[in-house]
Amino acid sequence: MSGNTSKPATHSLLAPAARAIFITAGCIAGALIFNYLLFRATGLPFVWTGIVSAVVVAAAIAAPLVALTALRERELAGLRLKLNRVSSTDHLTDCLDGAVFTALVDAFRAGASGKSGPNRGALLIIDVDHFRQVNARFGRSWGDEVLRVVSDVIRASVRRGDLVGRLGGEEFGIFLPGARRENAEDVAERVRGVIADTLFEPAGKHCPLTVSVGGIVFEDQLIFDDLVAAAEEQLLSAKNAGRNRTAMGAIQAKLPEQHPNQHIAS
Repeated sequence: MSGNTSKPATHSLLAPAARAIFITAGCIAGALIFNYLLFRATGLPFVWTGIVSAVVVAAAIAAPLVALTALRERELAGLRLKLNRVSSTDHLTDCLDGAVFTALVDAFRAGASGKSGPNRGALLIIDVDHFRQVNARFGRSWGDEVLRVVSDVIRASVRRGDLVGRLGGEEFGIFLPGARRENAEDVAERVRGVIADTLFEPAGKHCPLTVSVGGIVFEDQLIFDDLVAAAEEQLLSAKNAGRNRTAMGAIQAKLPEQHPNQHIAS
């Protein structure tokens, strides 16, 4: 799974520095006013020694305040990052939430469309076989454990930069930017094979654990819904062929329909 890809806003980076400057300037101004009034009350001339002492005293006061502010900003930044991560991931599987997964896939593809060369990639949809039977036989807690096992295998099988999301229920998605057909098939078979070899024994009873994988590779600018529909067709083929299988296809963008009387200019 990819990490949270949100970037901090510029104003959030400048905020600690701005606060530090404001605190220091305020302390210096306060110290200057205090020194001026003190020298004026005593009748002594307000000379450079007064200015220097004001700056030194102000800096001594401001330093711990600046450090405390910076520490607090760091804590808040960590908390914001944690909250963003929690809100974008599925709490059970630690995969991307379905809506976030969709948005990130579209963002990747939109960025790739502005580059030279083919907009290549692959989308895999993984569905746990007979998941409802596991829930019915062993209970929901063991069904949740199945989802955790499957998600762990999936996330361990992809590259850094690939996206893994829980699309809903027992269905997961993998987006492989830049992948060719052979790359996508390798990932799909690796996930399927590792899960099939996993020993799963809820309540001490053996329970076969398998998945079916449908994948689609593309080299055109396509909307996410078209990719999902094509991958779902391949998934259905894998299910109909007996489950515990992978099925892979390819898709191209549809060319605009041409009127019979239209001619292509040479």
